[in-house]
Amino acid sequence: MKRLLSIICIVLVLTIGLSVSVLAAPTDSFTHIDQADGKIVPVLSAEMYTSSIVMDAAFLGVEDNSYKMADVCSGDDGKVYVLYGGSFSTIVVLNEDYTFYKNIEIINSSGEKEYFSDARGIYVDSDSNIYVCDTENFRMLMADKDGKLIKVFEKPDSSLIPEDFLFQPTKTIKDARGFLYILSLGTYYGALSYNPDGEFIGFFGANNVKASALDTIAFVWDKITKNDAKRAKSIREVPDAFVDLALDSKGYMVTCTGKTEADTNGTGQIRKLSPGGQDILYKRDTRGVSTTSSSVNFVEEKVIKKFGQSKPQNIISIDVTKDDFIYALDSMHGLIYIYDNECNMLGGFGGGYDRSKRLGIFDAARSLSIHGDDVLVLDFDNNCITVFTCTEYGKLLMKAQKYHLKGEYDKARPVWEKVLKMDSSCQLAYRGLAIACYTNGEYEKALEYAKIGLDYTTYDLAWKVVFGKSLSKNFVWIFTVSLAVIVGLIVFSVVKKKKGIVLIKNRKLKLAFETVSHPFSSFEEIRYKDMGSLKIAFVLLILYYLANLLNQTVSGFLFLRSDPRTYNTFYTILSTAGLIVLWSVANWLTACLSGGKGRLKDVFIASCYCTLPLTVYTFIRVILSQFLSLSGLAIMDGIGTAVTIFTLFILCVAIMQVHEFDFFKFLSTTIVSILLMILIISVVLLVGVLLQQIGEFFLKLYNEAIFR
Repeated sequence: MKRLLSIICIVLVLTIGLSVSVLAAPTDSFTHIDQADGKIVPVLSAEMYTSSIVMDAAFLGVEDNSYKMADVCSGDDGKVYVLYGGSFSTIVVLNEDYTFYKNIEIINSSGEKEYFSDARGIYVDSDSNIYVCDTENFRMLMADKDGKLIKVFEKPDSSLIPEDFLFQPTKTIKDARGFLYILSLGTYYGALSYNPDGEFIGFFGANNVKASALDTIAFVWDKITKNDAKRAKSIREVPDAFVDLALDSKGYMVTCTGKTEADTNGTGQIRKLSPGGQDILYKRDTRGVSTTSSSVNFVEEKVIKKFGQSKPQNIISIDVTKDDFIYALDSMHGLIYIYDNECNMLGGFGGGYDRSKRLGIFDAARSLSIHGDDVLVLDFDNNCITVFTCTEYGKLLMKAQKYHLKGEYDKARPVWEKVLKMDSSCQLAYRGLAIACYTNGEYEKALEYAKIGLDYTTYDLAWKVVFGKSLSKNFVWIFTVSLAVIVGLIVFSVVKKKKGIVLIKNRKLKLAFETVSHPFSSFEEIRYKDMGSLKIAFVLLILYYLANLLNQTVSGFLFLRSDPRTYNTFYTILSTAGLIVLWSVANWLTACLSGGKGRLKDVFIASCYCTLPLTVYTFIRVILSQFLSLSGLAIMDGIGTAVTIFTLFILCVAIMQVHEFDFFKFLSTTIVSILLMILIISVVLLVGVLLQQIGEFFLKLYNEAIFR
């Protein structure tokens, strides 16, 4: 009967699957903040930019509104250049204040007008030379400031160019040395690089293919097992192509890759390249660990839902200010993101959630350009350019962050204080004030600001000073109490040994503690002499839950891994007591089919007893977390790993003794048990989703009946 029940339970689990998706969306004026649990979430913020002008065809002096704007850029001469393609093939030039200046048509040496019907990019260098990326005509035009054609760039004649390469320029840029870089549509080799004489010299800065450990193993296996014919037919994964590029104040190239994943927002959308083509854009997390931007997600963690469908974000345009602030445009949702050169997000704005014609909302945002303190965004579908003007808050925030990144904390401090008056939830401001107070010797204030701003590095620095001073001040009585405790323990141990004092007289309770020091004999006694106690098991399980609850809620700031605003004790119950119960049921079901001798009661008791080392460690960790620094955290985590391994060893011994398994049979049944646990969780979640959908269905029926 027991075997039949096990088979039925497993079959029921195997017949059901699971599918869950989560969606979220940011606001029109928002920023990203770090949480203690490691998540990055969008929150409301004060406006950094406000939409002020919409420049359509009439505004630009173009009579026919059917002509489509293709691109916009701001030149070093202070002018704004708007590219029109089609049969119009004209460049509209605006003054710095957006008043009309002139139209430019590109004229060749024969005096004829050059048409760039489907051009996608325009760029103006420091000499006011104009570059038009005539994409569909496989060329790039270079003209002077009056439109006189200077040179035509076509597909380079070079052994470095693949035979099937299509030269379809979309974006270009020129550095201070005179080197020219051109992006070609869909090219994953990187940017085409030209020397100051206009000669092609190779490709620059291609993205790398993202590969996991499984991909590497598969690659090696294919190398060993496949012949040349099979290799030729295999699909090769290629890197993502750059879609836009810009230069920072030091001449480093900043690129954007766009959508890097098919169904997620991906990572590594923005990179900064060294002269050797390596990514040198780094992000430091809240605990001071740095990583390259290739592993950073510059948009939202979750895919946003638009018009009822999930739409991954796609950064297609980028620009950099003279202070190295990076502006990126997401075409899918019309959002503009602002980052500094350490990947800290300052803010976001814009939007495109519907088909409305509100100011600052786009249908198809295509291009972004920085013009002084303004941001210009071209909307291809609406055939217009929206001008966003920097607010007082935005200017203060960027000014303070510029000082902060330069290490001028004293200059940044009063500006940060003004920022907080305008937006009291600005995380960057609290971090800036924390380091400013620390460098000024105001350690208590530094702790306060660092805690609010979730700046673990600055908090750790200030805490070491504060704790060191407190320790020195109270050293006498701390040393006295510690010495008294140590002497007392030694005396108690000697007396206990001489007089044979037994602290724990209850044999079952004593056996529960002996499972840590003598697991083989203890679990054998529990199994064959029925010395296990459900009451003790439940008490140990409750203590295990309480230890984890305290660890998640009252640990020291540097040790805390959960956010009080989002913490839910229900998840702690599931991850402690729920996990033990689930493991006990799954292991018992699996063992029944494998000839295991243990009862469900035996498995549960043994599993609860095995939590004792973790419980003791967790309580000690909570206490020490109130005093230790980040270096102490690393030591405690190392000890925690050792305790976890030891706990798994005890569990291994316990299950082997309870079911009378050898090691290999234990290993096989454990693997099956874990798979069964996963399937049980899937079933529970699926049932929850189905019940929710049924509830929504009946609610809709009820609403329909009421309205009718």
